[in-house]
Amino acid sequence: MEAELKRIAPLVKRQFPAFYAEEGPNFIQFVKAYYEWLDSLGPVYQARRFLETYDIDETASAFIDNFQTKYMHGIPKSTLADKRLLEKHILDVYRSKGSIEGLKLLFRLIYNVEIDVFTPYKDMLIASSGNWVRKQYLEIEERPANFSYHRKNIRGTTSGATAFVTSSTTIYTGTILSHVLYIDDVYPGPSGSTFIIGEPIVYDGLDIKEATFIKGSAVGATVIESAEDFSGGDIISSNNTTGEGLKFEVATLKDVSQLTGYLDFKIVDGGYGYAVNSAVTIAAGANSTGTGAAFKVGSLSNTITFTYNNTWISDHSAVLISATSYGANLFNANSQSVIDNALTYANLTIGSIASLTAVTSGDNNYNGFVLPSVFEKRIAGYGIYRSDSTLWGNNAIITGKLATGNGVINTVRLLSSGFGYNTELEELEFVNEANSQLTTSMQIVLGAVGQEEGYWADQSGFLNADKFLTDSNYYQEYSYEIQVEKSLDKYIDVLKQVMHPVGNRVFSKPTIIDSNELNLKLVVDTLTVTS
Repeated sequence: MEAELKRIAPLVKRQFPAFYAEEGPNFIQFVKAYYEWLDSLGPVYQARRFLETYDIDETASAFIDNFQTKYMHGIPKSTLADKRLLEKHILDVYRSKGSIEGLKLLFRLIYNVEIDVFTPYKDMLIASSGNWVRKQYLEIEERPANFSYHRKNIRGTTSGATAFVTSSTTIYTGTILSHVLYIDDVYPGPSGSTFIIGEPIVYDGLDIKEATFIKGSAVGATVIESAEDFSGGDIISSNNTTGEGLKFEVATLKDVSQLTGYLDFKIVDGGYGYAVNSAVTIAAGANSTGTGAAFKVGSLSNTITFTYNNTWISDHSAVLISATSYGANLFNANSQSVIDNALTYANLTIGSIASLTAVTSGDNNYNGFVLPSVFEKRIAGYGIYRSDSTLWGNNAIITGKLATGNGVINTVRLLSSGFGYNTELEELEFVNEANSQLTTSMQIVLGAVGQEEGYWADQSGFLNADKFLTDSNYYQEYSYEIQVEKSLDKYIDVLKQVMHPVGNRVFSKPTIIDSNELNLKLVVDTLTVTS
């Protein structure tokens, strides 16, 4: 039946009355011939096959030419591309006009060649145009669902603040695991506050019973005590081993007139044979008014493990052994006991004093220098001497002079929150990265959102970068360069009529593939300019 609908000529003879077969056979033959023409070439033929010609992959070549004339003005009919494929995607070409991907699509569809497009604007020097990146994150409690937050929109259940989690990771900091959610697009809650320490954070579909909590990160610090000789812009970092990566920049220094009565302790010689809990004493020296100055051994360098005897008898040299409380070993000892077996031993980490901590000038009322000393009796009693004939545990030289006020830190600016610093108002020691002798103690201020140290993602605004000044020709905002295997002269007319944005300037750089090399080598020809 379908075949009969497509061809009418075989049905013509049956449409005439019977007497036409005798009196008008020539007329019937004429009408039949006419319909045979319609069936094979005429409009009836095309109309009966509309469902076939509707599909561009099946339509007649004549229609392809008509479509190209009507919808693809400027594209030559002699194009090497698959015309049917080109016509199916011509709307995509027009929609992408003015874009790099549109240019690539045009050359791929019309000429079956791949091109690269370079915009000289990317190599222009533009003041203050560098892309500064500083990642934000939430340190969170350990929960089984922590990694399910990846690529989710999260919300603080108390603050109402929202953010998008770009990644979820675990970071090892010393002996502590820090679970971290890196976030972007942070928006405050209805009250105007951002995330809050201790609040649960959820996403759509997460049971609040499985939600994790925000632990907090360092966002600032208050200076408690500072050595002298710091400079604005100095980088100071924490030497606390339970965390990692906490850094500040010296923002301002104290006014010299504000430091009357302060002491400045400095390590002249760290000595050797000291532990972090070695005894510190401070004699009056030339001071007669101030009180309360103190410090502790902050850190050691060149450390070793020293085994020492921890049974002390010097304080009871005239007392019978049985009357003392040295423990069962000595209490039961007699004249035939091996003394080494009667004593007890312990290990102690010792080294040279590298920094001081918990530094304070007491009541800040000093009127002269003091004489600090550090004595480690557990080591000094062994009588071990350095090469300079000074005794281990009693050879450090530390001065305590009145502060001049030059270079004492007043305020600091956060560079990196680090990881593992989650205790509010924790007092930490910080060291100048350029001079480890300069230290300061500060109290940490916590916030919910931590920040990594920022960095420039590009160098477009750097004066010493490999960038170029605008010349209003090649290096300008409205120029682009097409890099193609052959000269652009072959393609320029089509490019301008179909894809080239008005007001822009196009350049070309022919590229030639050197087939003489086993590894294909790209050879760049001379620059051709086309306006």
